[in-house]
Amino acid sequence: MVSTALVVLGTILGVNGHYTLPKVGTGSDWQQVRKADNWQNNGFVGDVSSAQIRCFQSTTAAASASLNVTAGSSVTYYASPSIYHPGPMQFYLARVPDGQNVNSWNGDGAVWFKVYHEQPNFGAQLTWPSNGTFRPATLLPISGEPSTTRRI
Repeated sequence: MVSTALVVLGTILGVNGHYTLPKVGTGSDWQQVRKADNWQNNGFVGDVSSAQIRCFQSTTAAASASLNVTAGSSVTYYASPSIYHPGPMQFYLARVPDGQNVNSWNGDGAVWFKVYHEQPNFGAQLTWPSNGTFRPATLLPISGEPSTTRRI
């Protein structure tokens, strides 16, 4: 089930900030990640009550492949462009509901749970660990919904 949820994770990550995250692992762009509506302009979702906040898609279109991963392993995405906007990086997973298919499920419902959120570095100036990276990564939970966030 983790491999199923990962495809959805890729979908939600496509809307993070003013970026797209078109690639995961060793795949090619948009191979294992659903193509977000902002894939050409890195636009953002301005209405947080919009259904696009979760997947940034006006239609549900499946990725061309799935990525099999092991619980507890690290998953790396590739940002386009590199992350330049200050703010927290967050990763969410969702379990595809019984009777649904990962290729057609639209991400609807109270099924999302956070697996990572970064904290700022405090000092003379507030900074974020993800600023400047083009390969954000996270650890997948070992089982069930995590009770704490993880960072790598």
